[in-house]
Amino acid sequence: MLFWGLVVVAALLASEAFLRLPIMAKIVGVSANAQKAMKVVRSSRISDHWKERILPAYALRIGMGSVTFFLLLCAALIPIVIAGLIYPGGFWAWSEELLRPLVIIVLCVVSLGYIWLRNRSGHGESTAAAGASHSYSALDQTLHRLALGSNAVAEMTNDIEKGMFLKSAPEDSGKHVFVTGLARAGSTILMREIHQTGQFGSLTYADMPFVLAPNLWAKLSSKGSKPGVKAERAHGDGIEVDTQSPEALDEVYWRTFDGKTYIREDGLVPHAPDDELIDGYRDLARLVLRKTGKGRYVSKNNNNILRIGALAKAMPDADFLVPLRLPLDHATSLRNQHLRFLNSDAFTQDYMKWLGHHEFGATHRPFLFGPRPEGDLGGLDYWLQLWISVYSALDEAEAAHGNICFVPYEALSADPAVWQAVAARIGVTAGVAAELKPVTEKAPGPHDATLAAKAAALHARLMARGFAKLGLNG
Repeated sequence: MLFWGLVVVAALLASEAFLRLPIMAKIVGVSANAQKAMKVVRSSRISDHWKERILPAYALRIGMGSVTFFLLLCAALIPIVIAGLIYPGGFWAWSEELLRPLVIIVLCVVSLGYIWLRNRSGHGESTAAAGASHSYSALDQTLHRLALGSNAVAEMTNDIEKGMFLKSAPEDSGKHVFVTGLARAGSTILMREIHQTGQFGSLTYADMPFVLAPNLWAKLSSKGSKPGVKAERAHGDGIEVDTQSPEALDEVYWRTFDGKTYIREDGLVPHAPDDELIDGYRDLARLVLRKTGKGRYVSKNNNNILRIGALAKAMPDADFLVPLRLPLDHATSLRNQHLRFLNSDAFTQDYMKWLGHHEFGATHRPFLFGPRPEGDLGGLDYWLQLWISVYSALDEAEAAHGNICFVPYEALSADPAVWQAVAARIGVTAGVAAELKPVTEKAPGPHDATLAAKAAALHARLMARGFAKLGLNG
């Protein structure tokens, strides 16, 4: 399995390099010069004297073009060489394996199939945030399935990335910012405001689908070279994204390397990553900082609530910001998004699973900090139970770790002083918030008054603690 995974990854990366490098243009150039030289030789109108002067010039062009073509071809084959360097049997064993007829056939089929799809569908700058599969070309969908649908492929691309770039990545300062919480709490907006200060590096849509190899993919893909056209993400919440927009993508790391320990069929349970796994996550952050040229990492990952205690303890210099939204409004938003994504197509459902997004929709699996919430997912009571369970667990985590801070979302959206307090807490100088705007409260639907009162009391306690840690009176 490891060998064939390496073969497929190497073939894909080599094919993409072949298409990105000017190899075909160089072949055309050499062919054109050869044709010109033959015309000179055959021409009866050109004297032998001029032929003797012109032909060496053409020969030099053909020779230089051929050498350049050879070097470019070698460059395109670098992924295959790197795969041999990390192959457990060693480079020579890898070389011998590549000469097997079956391996040659697989390499050719994968490479030619990829190139055919690439030329057939083009390579657009789509973002297709968490849905809208029509935004992805046939090639994009195929590449996503190959890169994210197999843990072996994801692990190997991460190994290649670390082997090539980790030594030149900046050291881990530890002063990163992690935004997490139950979905629909305002975590995306908060993360985007932090990212717009210009002091943080983050994974972006341009890093998809090779999220665990951001530097390698950046060299092979042109997706991050320009922002592209902004489009509203599939949530229908007015947030517009392009290829350079930061997004919750680093859950791919946790799912790939340890997903079986916390992702269950009935829900997601608390996750206790060991030191080695956390060190690997630090390496991923360093690789992102190498690519972006920044010194601090910012991440928005709602699933980090499952491991927030372990991360907060392992990264004492980092800040963990947990947006806190009014429970009834929050439950309503979750219910609405669940209904919106309930009939998602097959690719969108796979996309959500690959990114570890199970908060709502057809792929919903609740966070299980206690008993599974009961009731109809089309009503508010189920989502209120989920809210109480999640924020009760976060209540304990925040009380145990000084670097976890609740951020009252309604106040953040309406009062500029709250945003400035958040900026001060994470150690940045921030201007006026670019996207934060007052939240419009809507009348809630039918719900259990006892559940709502319990959630409101918990919210009030957590909000008071959040204001205190931000240095505000509330």
